[in-house]
Amino acid sequence: MSGEVHVHPSHAEDPTGYPPCRVAHSRKVMKGEDKSFAAPGAEWRGVRFDAFGLFDGHGGKAAAEHCAEAFVPAILNALDAPGPAPKDADPEDVFEDRIADALARAFDDVDAQFLARDVHSGATATMCVVNGRHVHSAAVGDSLATLDCGNGCAPVRLTPEHRLDTSASERRRVEERGGEVRATAFEDGKPVGPLRVWPGGLAVSRSIGDRDGKKGGVSSVPEVSQVLIPDPQPGYRLVLASDGLWDAVTVKQAAQCGAKLGTGPCAAALCKLAQKQKDNRDDITVLVVDYLADARDKSPLTNKPPWRTELEVRWPLGRRRYDPVQPASARRKARVDGDAEAERVEREAIDAARARAADADADA
Repeated sequence: MSGEVHVHPSHAEDPTGYPPCRVAHSRKVMKGEDKSFAAPGAEWRGVRFDAFGLFDGHGGKAAAEHCAEAFVPAILNALDAPGPAPKDADPEDVFEDRIADALARAFDDVDAQFLARDVHSGATATMCVVNGRHVHSAAVGDSLATLDCGNGCAPVRLTPEHRLDTSASERRRVEERGGEVRATAFEDGKPVGPLRVWPGGLAVSRSIGDRDGKKGGVSSVPEVSQVLIPDPQPGYRLVLASDGLWDAVTVKQAAQCGAKLGTGPCAAALCKLAQKQKDNRDDITVLVVDYLADARDKSPLTNKPPWRTELEVRWPLGRRRYDPVQPASARRKARVDGDAEAERVEREAIDAARARAADADADA
């Protein structure tokens, strides 16, 4: 799949709203517990969307493998759960109305399926679902998804980091549910290593699987975010990566590393950078997804927008109130009608120029 350009069926009618995408994976395998998938062109009731997932396993690879296989079917089932759409509703509008809740439901369903297998394993889970320029993300654990538009626009995180070391609110949540938060060992009365949840011994407070950790307050409920990429922004880049990358480099360093690189070279360079920055004995998995202004572009970051892009990442959805995003059908109509009007003005200008030239020839 790496290097192949995927074109949305609506791209011909609305090229700005449905940019083509290219996907690349790069990984360094140490324990073989990281899994990922890319599903450009997934379909629900005639709506084509893209789904990407990355899963960092622990206690074996069983949970990560289960996530890679189960998430897309779980999302489709969750989208169906509210029942039939209103008769005259636009299918894309219905999809975008449902996808945030569907992601949360899918995490719960995938977790329940795996726990029912009674396997001692767990995984972080990071998901991105893209409909043209509308990106929804959801995650548990400490793998991250980021968004980069380049050209002076700072890269942003789309997902949180559920590490007990860095989140007082997560420590409090775990303790309120009966879990114990402490380090693994002590030397000279001082804690050694990261804080962990007991029972289970996890350094993250949310995950898929981890049957013992669930008894101590570990949760599979994701935090969901939403961002709408402005139309003037020519292209954009998503990076999903395991903590093998993010333990070694910052979001800003990762963006700088890939700023001038195409999709595949960017994924490979990030994997190499992680190895160079740190004696890394963990698996490293990097998934780069480029949405391109033109299918021939090597990178989405080479074309400059008319002005610096301002991004509003809405996060976490469900706990904060935001003004509703303009429906997909309205965004689509505005672009198509705007293009048609621009073409009409251009045709009239050409016809007028030709008429003036004909008049000049007649006078001569």
